Amino acid sequence: MRRISGTVARVAAIVILVLAPVAGAVVAVRYAPPAHATIAGQTITVKPVIGRDTTELQGGAIVRPEHGHVGVLGVGTDIGLDLSLDWNRLIPQDKQTRAYVTQLFDDPRPAMSEVREAAQAYVVRWAALGAAGVVIVEVGVALLVLQRRRKLAALPPDLAEAVAAHNARLRGALAAVAAVAVLTLHALAVQTLSHHDRHAVIGSPFFNGTALAGTQVNGLAGEVVPFLSVLQPHSTFYEDVSDNLDAALANTDLRASPDDVLFIAAEDLEDVNGMARIIGRAAKLTGADFLAYTGDLTFAGKSLETYILDTIDYYSGGVKVEFAPGLHDTPAIVRAASARGWKVGDGRTHDVSGISLLSLTDPRISTVGDFGTGAVLRDPSTDVTTFVDDATTEACATHPDIVLLHDHLLGARIAAAGCQRVAVIDGRSFKPLGVQVHAGPTGEQSLEYTGGSAGGHVSTEPNPGDIQNPATFEAFSLNPSTGALSVSVFTVKPDGSVDISAPAPIP
Repeated sequence: MRRISGTVARVAAIVILVLAPVAGAVVAVRYAPPAHATIAGQTITVKPVIGRDTTELQGGAIVRPEHGHVGVLGVGTDIGLDLSLDWNRLIPQDKQTRAYVTQLFDDPRPAMSEVREAAQAYVVRWAALGAAGVVIVEVGVALLVLQRRRKLAALPPDLAEAVAAHNARLRGALAAVAAVAVLTLHALAVQTLSHHDRHAVIGSPFFNGTALAGTQVNGLAGEVVPFLSVLQPHSTFYEDVSDNLDAALANTDLRASPDDVLFIAAEDLEDVNGMARIIGRAAKLTGADFLAYTGDLTFAGKSLETYILDTIDYYSGGVKVEFAPGLHDTPAIVRAASARGWKVGDGRTHDVSGISLLSLTDPRISTVGDFGTGAVLRDPSTDVTTFVDDATTEACATHPDIVLLHDHLLGARIAAAGCQRVAVIDGRSFKPLGVQVHAGPTGEQSLEYTGGSAGGHVSTEPNPGDIQNPATFEAFSLNPSTGALSVSVFTVKPDGSVDISAPAPIP
């Protein structure tokens, strides 16, 4: 009977030690500090909660049914989220800021994706650290035990017995502490996994018809949220446009030849988040090698507007972006682009997807975001003339395939030098000007292509919702060997239809 009891005890000890890393992973996820995600320029704390089947904001003031599930062989648990953010940023006071947030709330999928990725990375990272920490401790203890046994084995039997007897009390105390620690770890893990925080989410009626339908609001938030202008009826316009884009691109290859580099070029979204979705979608569906954006992502250049970058990344599936900032792209927008891995124009020629590209940041910044009417220099030491001179010098020294910048008036001056190998691509024109042929210094042809507004703008008045005028952007197909360039023009119309022209050679 004693032999059986001893065997059972040893088996139980082995099982407990083998499962200890799993317990360590569970406990680490439970007690680790929260992760962070940046949405619309605001840092949101993200804390996964094991056993919960909802996502809660501000301690349950706002509740959504989204949650994850982890498990092995049919055994698992739900994982919900606790989110926290600045209420004053969630519920802005001024009308213009609310207009920006309206677009974010109308299509929250990119923002939710950012939160989901932060939560997934959190669970993986802390589970791995918790399990690894326990394994390291177990291996360390095992090595110490082996080392002790080797030292005792090297001693004379009588001396070894005396040393063992002398250290018996210490060994017993350490074994007891270790046992308590392991059992406590398992107890915390069992408590965590056995806790089930399940709620039936009852969608608040004032969200009906919006993109946030199915969201439950409790407490004071329930008294404030209904009056916010961010709760506009959900528009299906850009969903219809997306479907029409899919149909227009079905079985279509916009590469003029198989070896061409294909890139999408766009300009002047100015907070039209729906068209950011369409541009990203086009980059993904066409298999574009990169996306070239020639400025004015936002209207006011505030950090709150940076969600539009996430929209492009989300719908493009992570296609790399070459960004030539315009006047409305303030330092806050440029920093946000760099933080997301976008290549921001620095006035230096570089290689991208097999072609050479010189991308430039406009030397001016619009003051419209601070209720101004003009522009100031981005760098007091670099005015427009200096900018053009520096860009021309770089182009003539490196002869890039493409020069990418915002303003077609400055682009024409750079193109007149004739130093680019293929073309200057620019914008800052509400209507697309298309191909313009300049005479280089020795009379040779020098090409400039000026795109129109991808946000469908015909004036400087902000309009972040459904487009009221045709919106255009381009797909360029460039052969790196020959320099042959073709263009396809995407036109999105106010009725939701999408026209895509066949690749046409330039000029």
